[in-house]
Amino acid sequence: MTVFHDKARNRWRYDFRLDGTRYSGYCVDPDTGQPATNKTEARRCEALVHATALKSKPASAAPTVFTVAQMFVAYATRKQALKDWPNKRVYVADLIHFFGPETAVAELTEQRIWEYIAWARSQPVMVYKGGPKARTPEERLKHYHPTDRNRADSTINRYLVTLGEALRIAHALRDGAGRLLLAELPKVPKLTEAQHLPRPVSDSDLEAIMAAAPPHLRDGMLLARLMGFRKAEVFGLTIDQVDFQQRGVWLEAASTKANRAEFIPANPEAMELLTHLVRQAREWRVTHLLTYQHGAKGERKPVKNPKRAWRTALEKVGLKHRFHDTKASFVTAVAHVAPAAVTQQLARHKSYETTRRYLRVADAAARQAVEAATMAALRVGTGPTSTQEFHTAPIDDALAADEAGKEKALEPLGSKAFPVLPELVGATGFEPATPRPPV
Repeated sequence: MTVFHDKARNRWRYDFRLDGTRYSGYCVDPDTGQPATNKTEARRCEALVHATALKSKPASAAPTVFTVAQMFVAYATRKQALKDWPNKRVYVADLIHFFGPETAVAELTEQRIWEYIAWARSQPVMVYKGGPKARTPEERLKHYHPTDRNRADSTINRYLVTLGEALRIAHALRDGAGRLLLAELPKVPKLTEAQHLPRPVSDSDLEAIMAAAPPHLRDGMLLARLMGFRKAEVFGLTIDQVDFQQRGVWLEAASTKANRAEFIPANPEAMELLTHLVRQAREWRVTHLLTYQHGAKGERKPVKNPKRAWRTALEKVGLKHRFHDTKASFVTAVAHVAPAAVTQQLARHKSYETTRRYLRVADAAARQAVEAATMAALRVGTGPTSTQEFHTAPIDDALAADEAGKEKALEPLGSKAFPVLPELVGATGFEPATPRPPV
């Protein structure tokens, strides 16, 4: 509270704010109507005005209780237009089931989130078995069935990402009085996931799978191997996406994982295949490059998901691979001949950390180091080194004796034939040595 003397008018004034409202005026005694003549009287007048303002101020409304259901309604409003909403819808239903729709969002503490994680780790993985017919999202939720596997931490992380996004939205919302609906944002952990390396398909295995696959799958595999397509990208290709002048394929933003338009260059072999597929599609009067024959009339239809054909082809040749491993074959082939930046560009990875996993598989320096670590005794071609002579000479003597018809058994370690010298203890074939870097 502030009072001051207005010298221009020779009057005492007050000027203060209360809950955003400004109060100012002359300091006048409300009982006598006389202006204050000193600072003490001015402060008394100001205190009376302040008390009157407090009495006239309406009582503040009680804080709004924001529930879990309301939080996910706000979340759905922002996310349901995205292409991954069908998956997020499953995560939202699971989170609402555990926390309860009427639970206040303020009760979602870090401890409560860890309780959800413990519960989620005991839940079976659900698989959609609703058949090929299109269903509404509500119908799809009814056709998920449990498997004999529990959720992995990598799966639970997808649920936690959804929860974290919803909590951040709630933390930014305010009620009618301007108060935050979620005053304190709880920490949503990210669980440690198993680190897997890409498993490229060798060209010989790829040829074997292609020989057992139907034409549409065979052509899709070859395009993925030559150009690095993902499964949904390659089986969604249409005639208008092929650019013969620029020698490549255009991908619309909506059809890519990163949701950005991309151009994929084609090598001569891939361009030859694309030319054949475009000519074939025009003869069949279809727009998609990869189609299959449906029904007795031979109607050509685009391939939605070659999952069954892929599984059948693998069973015929006795191999285990994902279709995405064909892209891994392309990326590792590029990594053998191109620098990391070019590999990331052609692989179309948003993060370099993803490309790094492919570079580890194609690491030429690591392969050279492994080959250099081969035991000298196992090398063939050049003459034996002094170490080779030590290891092989007693054995050669024994073999020579056997060939001459002399009965002579190999002597045990530590004998004259196989002396254990102190400087060789720890070498390969003896006691384990303390690892040391190569010189």
